Amino acid sequence: MSKLVTLRKSGNSLILTVPSDLKDRVGSKYKVENRSDGSIVYQPVEKQNIFDNPDWMQYDYQRDLMEDPELRPLNPVGKERLEE
Repeated sequence: MSKLVTLRKSGNSLILTVPSDLKDRVGSKYKVENRSDGSIVYQPVEKQNIFDNPDWMQYDYQRDLMEDPELRPLNPVGKERLEE
């Protein structure tokens, strides 16, 4: 299926309209690639899991809990101490 669309300018942006019969959700995100032959390719972007990158795979949560003073448990000072 191919459709003919027109490139338009709106403010500082260029707009390619998407025919409504493609039935994609409004707000979907696409990665745009402008190829050397002049073609423009839109690929849907899936939601990325921020924990799937190598930095998070090597992250040491326990070390951060021990070293970062803001993550240490607080000593209750008033009515927070309910177990006594």
